[in-house]
Amino acid sequence: MSKSVKYGASGLSFTIAPNSDRSQNISSPVGIFSGRVKDIILDEKHPKFNEYGGWNSIGTAFIENTVSPSSAESSLNENLTAVIPYFSNIKHYPLINEIVPVLYLANSVVDEDSSAVSLYYLPTVNIWNTQVQNAIPAQEIPTVNDDNYINSVNEAELGSPKRIVNNSSDIKLGNSFNEENSMNNHPLYPYEGDIIYEGRFGNSIRLGSTVKSQFTMYPNLWSSAGTQGDPILILRNGQNLLSKTISKTGDTDPWIPTLEDINTDRSSIYLTSTQQIPITPASNIYDSYAAENRPQNVDSYNGNQIILTSNRLVFNARNDSIILNANNSIHLSSNTSVNVDGKNKIVLASPKLYLGSALGKEGVEIQSVVLGENLNVFLNDIAVFLNTLSIAFRTATDSEGAPIVSLNTIAAEAEILSKNLIQDIESNRLLSKNVKTV
Repeated sequence: MSKSVKYGASGLSFTIAPNSDRSQNISSPVGIFSGRVKDIILDEKHPKFNEYGGWNSIGTAFIENTVSPSSAESSLNENLTAVIPYFSNIKHYPLINEIVPVLYLANSVVDEDSSAVSLYYLPTVNIWNTQVQNAIPAQEIPTVNDDNYINSVNEAELGSPKRIVNNSSDIKLGNSFNEENSMNNHPLYPYEGDIIYEGRFGNSIRLGSTVKSQFTMYPNLWSSAGTQGDPILILRNGQNLLSKTISKTGDTDPWIPTLEDINTDRSSIYLTSTQQIPITPASNIYDSYAAENRPQNVDSYNGNQIILTSNRLVFNARNDSIILNANNSIHLSSNTSVNVDGKNKIVLASPKLYLGSALGKEGVEIQSVVLGENLNVFLNDIAVFLNTLSIAFRTATDSEGAPIVSLNTIAAEAEILSKNLIQDIESNRLLSKNVKTV
């Protein structure tokens, strides 16, 4: 009599460890098997938080064997088995109804009992080949009364891929995870050699390279310059929900991959080697540069660089300093204003300091500022001289002793101008209280 063969999710536990006895529940330390997650401890509100070690229990999942699923709907059914994460430094906890591989490995008392083992689970089995969720509930306990849904589970048993679309899945995934909010996050398209880490929420890290158009059907935005295989690292948080897929026909189904777009993704960091990144700068003002000194445009530069882009950037040094060093220049550009505040002082030290546009002729449109104290000394000398002149003008006469009216008339004006200059100098009205130079 031929042995029946199951395909798809229902056959998973058989194919992983075919030599194990699958007629029993999770009790015998044999091989590796698959378990369906029914509950997981993620915080102290969980009723079994203290029982399983308090904060040391975080990540503990309660599973049922996919071969002998529980008939009870309660996620805290006593027949469920507790399993702990395999990885200590990577938190990749499953959602409810996702399937995880489970294996027996040594536990904390192995030095006393060499046969002592505990159950550990690996990251979620990629049932639907999507980064959003890979849940599949037990057919015996349908979560919705929907013939179409039950049929989709039956088809999955036979190995048919399930295409999850908006509002199509009522599978219980947890208490806070909202599948609808994540459904439009497309998986990233992989190129040969790429290592890609994807979260469920449109966040990702691509360890990739330059891929010339002749080597792929789907050109990307970072490979127009450089050499095939030049490294690039792209960290992206928040996929643009209206981002285009790689589909040539414009299809936007959730399972069709997409590519990063530095201009539409929510927040990105690009670490490049030779790539030219077509970023659109928020401000494109370079008036502070003479034409021959202007830096290359950000969207045309190809070389080692780090690009950060988002709706807002904050650099906050709580205890020390923010230090910006550049071999050539540091450019600050804004469509509105560039504001610099210093609680005590602002210091600008340079052999030359230019204020205003650099687009002008030196000595004509671009002129030097004066040294205030030196100018005050000079103006004081002028004030003293004007006062002396006013006295002389007031009594000026010609050779016959007649008053010289033209001089007598301006004597008062010279005296007033002298007094005003002296008052301005003594009160420091002519000097800036904020700006100093050398």
